[in-house]
Amino acid sequence: MEQYAKTYAPGTVLFQEGDPGTEVYVVQTGKVRITKRVFRTDVVVEDLGKGDFCGELALVMKTTRPGTAVVVEEAQLLVIPADQFEEMVSSNPAITLQMLKRLAARLTRAQFRLSNFALRQPLARLLHQLRAEWKVAHLQGRDGLSLVPDDLAQALGMETGEVATILEKAVKDRVIGLDEDGTFNIPDHDAYDRLLTYLELRDRFEFAVP
Repeated sequence: MEQYAKTYAPGTVLFQEGDPGTEVYVVQTGKVRITKRVFRTDVVVEDLGKGDFCGELALVMKTTRPGTAVVVEEAQLLVIPADQFEEMVSSNPAITLQMLKRLAARLTRAQFRLSNFALRQPLARLLHQLRAEWKVAHLQGRDGLSLVPDDLAQALGMETGEVATILEKAVKDRVIGLDEDGTFNIPDHDAYDRLLTYLELRDRFEFAVP
Protein backbone atom coordinates (compact mmCIF):
# COMPACT_ATOMS: atom_id res chain seq x y z
CA MET A 1 0.00 0.00 0.00
CA GLU A 2 2.96 2.32 0.46
CA GLN A 3 3.04 2.95 -3.29
CA TYR A 4 -0.16 4.95 -2.77
CA ALA A 5 1.23 7.10 0.07
CA LYS A 6 1.53 10.85 -0.48
CA THR A 7 2.22 13.76 1.86
CA TYR A 8 0.12 16.93 1.68
CA ALA A 9 0.77 20.36 3.17
CA PRO A 10 -1.86 22.25 5.22
CA GLY A 11 -4.27 24.14 2.99
CA THR A 12 -4.18 21.57 0.18
CA VAL A 13 -7.62 21.05 -1.35
CA LEU A 14 -8.01 17.34 -2.07
CA PHE A 15 -11.31 17.82 -3.87
CA GLN A 16 -14.19 20.26 -4.01
CA GLU A 17 -17.92 19.75 -3.65
CA GLY A 18 -19.32 18.78 -7.04
CA ASP A 19 -16.07 17.31 -8.40
CA PRO A 20 -16.18 13.82 -9.96
CA GLY A 21 -14.92 11.00 -7.74
CA THR A 22 -11.74 9.42 -9.06
CA GLU A 23 -9.94 8.20 -5.92
CA VAL A 24 -10.30 7.46 -2.23
CA TYR A 25 -8.05 8.90 0.47
CA VAL A 26 -7.13 7.06 3.68
CA VAL A 27 -5.66 9.21 6.45
CA GLN A 28 -2.48 7.77 7.95
CA THR A 29 -1.32 10.89 9.80
CA GLY A 30 -2.52 14.47 10.11
CA LYS A 31 -6.01 15.90 9.73
CA VAL A 32 -8.41 16.47 6.84
CA ARG A 33 -11.48 18.68 7.18
CA ILE A 34 -14.72 18.07 5.29
CA THR A 35 -16.97 21.07 4.66
CA LYS A 36 -20.27 21.50 2.87
CA ARG A 37 -21.85 24.58 1.37
CA VAL A 38 -25.15 25.32 3.13
CA PHE A 39 -26.91 28.39 1.79
CA ARG A 40 -23.93 30.77 1.47
CA THR A 41 -21.85 29.39 4.32
CA ASP A 42 -19.21 26.66 4.37
CA VAL A 43 -20.12 24.42 7.30
CA VAL A 44 -17.61 22.06 8.89
CA VAL A 45 -19.09 18.58 8.64
CA GLU A 46 -16.25 16.73 10.36
CA ASP A 47 -12.51 16.43 10.89
CA LEU A 48 -10.90 13.19 9.79
CA GLY A 49 -7.89 11.60 11.50
CA LYS A 50 -5.85 8.41 11.38
CA GLY A 51 -7.72 5.49 9.84
CA ASP A 52 -10.58 7.55 8.39
CA PHE A 53 -11.63 7.32 4.75
CA CYS A 54 -12.24 10.33 2.58
CA GLY A 55 -13.89 10.49 -0.83
CA GLU A 56 -15.44 7.04 -0.85
CA LEU A 57 -19.04 8.25 -1.01
CA ALA A 58 -18.72 9.57 -4.56
CA LEU A 59 -17.35 6.22 -5.72
CA VAL A 60 -19.83 4.04 -3.85
CA MET A 61 -22.82 6.16 -4.86
CA LYS A 62 -21.51 6.82 -8.41
CA THR A 63 -22.03 10.55 -7.97
CA THR A 64 -20.05 13.76 -7.49
CA ARG A 65 -18.27 14.75 -4.30
CA PRO A 66 -20.87 15.71 -1.64
CA GLY A 67 -18.42 17.99 0.17
CA THR A 68 -15.01 19.67 0.02
CA ALA A 69 -11.91 18.12 1.61
CA VAL A 70 -9.02 20.31 2.80
CA VAL A 71 -5.83 19.28 4.64
CA VAL A 72 -5.66 21.27 7.89
CA GLU A 73 -2.59 19.56 9.38
CA GLU A 74 0.25 18.10 7.31
CA ALA A 75 -1.04 14.69 6.38
CA GLN A 76 0.19 11.46 4.88
CA LEU A 77 -2.61 9.89 2.90
CA LEU A 78 -3.07 6.74 0.88
CA VAL A 79 -4.48 7.82 -2.49
CA ILE A 80 -6.26 4.80 -3.95
CA PRO A 81 -7.61 4.93 -7.54
CA ALA A 82 -11.28 4.05 -8.07
CA ASP A 83 -10.65 0.69 -9.77
CA GLN A 84 -8.19 -0.41 -7.08
CA PHE A 85 -10.59 0.67 -4.34
CA GLU A 86 -13.45 -1.35 -5.83
CA GLU A 87 -11.19 -4.40 -6.04
CA MET A 88 -10.12 -4.00 -2.40
CA VAL A 89 -13.72 -3.69 -1.19
CA SER A 90 -15.00 -6.67 -3.18
CA SER A 91 -12.12 -8.98 -2.22
CA ASN A 92 -11.61 -8.05 1.45
CA PRO A 93 -14.68 -8.26 3.75
CA ALA A 94 -12.67 -6.93 6.71
CA ILE A 95 -11.90 -3.68 4.89
CA THR A 96 -15.51 -3.40 3.79
CA LEU A 97 -16.81 -3.86 7.35
CA GLN A 98 -14.34 -1.32 8.75
CA MET A 99 -15.34 1.18 6.09
CA LEU A 100 -19.04 0.68 6.77
CA LYS A 101 -18.59 1.20 10.51
CA ARG A 102 -16.62 4.41 10.02
CA LEU A 103 -19.04 5.59 7.34
CA ALA A 104 -22.03 5.05 9.64
CA ALA A 105 -20.35 7.05 12.42
CA ARG A 106 -19.44 9.84 10.01
CA LEU A 107 -22.96 10.05 8.60
CA THR A 108 -24.39 10.27 12.12
CA ARG A 109 -22.07 13.18 12.95
CA ALA A 110 -22.79 14.87 9.64
CA GLN A 111 -26.56 14.57 10.08
CA PHE A 112 -26.29 16.08 13.55
CA ARG A 113 -24.27 19.07 12.37
CA LEU A 114 -26.55 19.77 9.44
CA SER A 115 -29.68 19.45 11.59
CA ASN A 116 -28.08 21.78 14.11
CA PHE A 117 -27.41 24.29 11.35
CA ALA A 118 -31.15 24.33 10.62
CA LEU A 119 -31.67 26.11 13.95
CA ARG A 120 -31.69 29.82 13.18
CA GLN A 121 -31.21 31.18 16.69
CA PRO A 122 -27.48 31.30 17.54
CA LEU A 123 -28.00 30.43 21.23
CA ALA A 124 -30.09 27.36 20.35
CA ARG A 125 -27.49 26.22 17.85
CA LEU A 126 -24.66 26.62 20.33
CA LEU A 127 -26.44 24.89 23.22
CA HIS A 128 -27.44 22.03 20.94
CA GLN A 129 -23.80 21.54 19.92
CA LEU A 130 -22.48 21.75 23.47
CA ARG A 131 -25.05 19.20 24.64
CA ALA A 132 -23.71 16.77 22.03
CA GLU A 133 -20.11 17.46 23.10
CA TRP A 134 -21.04 16.81 26.73
CA LYS A 135 -22.70 13.48 25.85
CA VAL A 136 -19.53 12.33 24.09
CA ALA A 137 -17.43 13.29 27.13
CA HIS A 138 -19.84 11.48 29.45
CA LEU A 139 -19.72 8.29 27.36
CA GLN A 140 -15.93 8.44 27.45
CA GLY A 141 -15.99 8.62 31.25
CA ARG A 142 -14.78 12.22 31.59
CA ASP A 143 -17.40 13.19 34.20
CA GLY A 144 -19.25 15.38 31.75
CA LEU A 145 -16.31 17.74 31.26
CA SER A 146 -15.45 18.47 27.65
CA LEU A 147 -13.31 20.92 25.75
CA VAL A 148 -15.14 23.55 23.75
CA PRO A 149 -14.24 22.53 20.15
CA ASP A 150 -11.68 24.72 18.37
CA ASP A 151 -13.83 24.67 15.24
CA LEU A 152 -17.03 25.55 17.09
CA ALA A 153 -17.63 28.77 15.14
CA GLN A 154 -17.14 27.04 11.80
CA ALA A 155 -19.28 24.07 12.81
CA LEU A 156 -22.09 26.45 13.73
CA GLY A 157 -21.68 28.72 10.71
CA MET A 158 -21.07 31.72 12.98
CA GLU A 159 -18.38 34.34 13.53
CA THR A 160 -15.79 33.60 16.23
CA GLY A 161 -16.63 36.82 18.07
CA GLU A 162 -20.33 36.00 18.05
CA VAL A 163 -19.67 32.57 19.55
CA ALA A 164 -17.43 34.09 22.24
CA THR A 165 -20.16 36.59 23.17
CA ILE A 166 -22.83 33.90 23.45
CA LEU A 167 -20.53 31.66 25.51
CA GLU A 168 -19.79 34.56 27.87
CA LYS A 169 -23.50 35.22 28.38
CA ALA A 170 -24.24 31.51 28.90
CA VAL A 171 -21.59 31.40 31.63
CA LYS A 172 -22.92 34.61 33.22
CA ASP A 173 -26.46 33.17 33.24
CA ARG A 174 -25.06 29.91 34.72
CA VAL A 175 -26.33 27.85 31.81
CA ILE A 176 -22.86 26.33 31.55
CA GLY A 177 -19.68 26.43 33.58
CA LEU A 178 -16.47 27.26 31.72
CA ASP A 179 -12.93 26.81 33.01
CA GLU A 180 -9.83 28.71 31.91
CA ASP A 181 -8.50 25.68 30.01
CA GLY A 182 -11.60 25.63 27.80
CA THR A 183 -13.42 22.75 29.49
CA PHE A 184 -17.10 23.20 30.23
CA ASN A 185 -19.79 21.48 32.26
CA ILE A 186 -23.54 21.71 32.62
CA PRO A 187 -24.44 22.61 36.23
CA ASP A 188 -28.18 21.93 35.97
CA HIS A 189 -29.13 19.47 33.25
CA ASP A 190 -32.88 19.81 33.75
CA ALA A 191 -32.77 23.59 33.43
CA TYR A 192 -30.41 23.31 30.44
CA ASP A 193 -32.72 20.91 28.61
CA ARG A 194 -35.81 23.01 29.38
CA LEU A 195 -34.08 26.08 27.94
CA LEU A 196 -32.95 24.17 24.86
CA THR A 197 -36.45 22.77 24.27
CA TYR A 198 -37.94 26.25 24.62
CA LEU A 199 -35.43 27.70 22.14
CA GLU A 200 -36.06 24.92 19.63
CA LEU A 201 -39.84 25.41 19.82
CA ARG A 202 -39.46 29.19 19.62
CA ASP A 203 -37.23 28.79 16.58
CA ARG A 204 -39.74 26.51 14.90
CA PHE A 205 -42.70 28.85 15.40
CA GLU A 206 -40.93 32.14 14.75
CA PHE A 207 -39.51 30.96 11.46
CA ALA A 208 -42.47 28.88 10.33
CA VAL A 209 -43.61 29.49 6.78
CA PRO A 210 -47.11 31.08 6.84
